[in-house]
Amino acid sequence: MYLRKILSPDYIGHFLIYTNFMSLEKLLRPIYSVFGIGYIKIGSGTFCSLLACLIILIFGENIEFFARLIILLIILPIGFMSTNFRFEKDNAELKDPNFVVIDEFIGMWIVLLIVDNSILLILLSFLLFRFFDITKLLGIHKIEKLNGSLGIILDDVFAGLYSLIIIYIIKFIF
Repeated sequence: MYLRKILSPDYIGHFLIYTNFMSLEKLLRPIYSVFGIGYIKIGSGTFCSLLACLIILIFGENIEFFARLIILLIILPIGFMSTNFRFEKDNAELKDPNFVVIDEFIGMWIVLLIVDNSILLILLSFLLFRFFDITKLLGIHKIEKLNGSLGIILDDVFAGLYSLIIIYIIKFIF
């Protein structure tokens, strides 16, 4: 009887769906956690934002605006897909878990679109982004409440956009 049950098409189908999910989840884990940074116990979002800053600090003069924009346009849909899959499957709460930090990388990368490898501008960009990301001012709090990956990703996108505007004004004035 047991052998008949495990060899039934329904059982095999459920097993295949489960194993495909498990392999896909393992594939997506390094994406939404940005290669494990999300599993740092304290300040994982801050460390992930610093990673984006470090990339620009080291390689910034070799990565022009359009290359940065293309990187953003590649990472953004990947971020949406990886976080949406993860949380719909697990029926997790619709808030932003600590181990998901791809959103912080995306938001920080938005600010860094227009920043050269000036340490002062990178530091200011980092501080502005973290300020908006943590305080959730100017409607970001409402955006964070959106369901699934929209709320997870878009609040950081807007934090990045607000920071980008301020950095742009600073660069224009000085």
